[in-house]
Amino acid sequence: MKKRLWLGVLVVIILGGIGGKMHMDKREEDLQELLEIQKDLANYMYNNYRLYKRDPKKQEEIVEEYQKEGGITTEEYLERMLSIREYTDIEKIEFTGYTVSPMNFLKVHFLINDSNKQIATLGVKSAETDKWIYDIDSGKSKPGNKYYLEELEYPNRNQLSEIKIVFYNGGI
Repeated sequence: MKKRLWLGVLVVIILGGIGGKMHMDKREEDLQELLEIQKDLANYMYNNYRLYKRDPKKQEEIVEEYQKEGGITTEEYLERMLSIREYTDIEKIEFTGYTVSPMNFLKVHFLINDSNKQIATLGVKSAETDKWIYDIDSGKSKPGNKYYLEELEYPNRNQLSEIKIVFYNGGI
């Protein structure tokens, strides 16, 4: 009877150890995939976007001139608003966390150049490249952000140095 009991305990311990090892391996694979997503997203942002801001005083002057009777035309207004943009390249991306949306999309939270809080939503993988398709909330002014995010007309093909990427190692 004692042998059976010890054999049962031994089987439970072995199965628990194997199950724990399989669970830890799966967790390690998931963590590796999250780090790969961060690296890929950082390079995507670096190659396809840039930051800009406008001088509020110049912007106000242009708006006043546009709104006054007999002022500038809409076309001139748009040209002047584009001309006062001050562009900045993306130099650093710091990932701050993940959330899962109600539709089970992964939302990646990150900071650009220590100033802009952004969110990229990953919901679909490309059938051609087997990479995630990112939905970046660009062009929106958010409280606390110093810059607007603008998509480049012609993306470049450079790699962002891993020194300039601050990875988030936490879980979802």
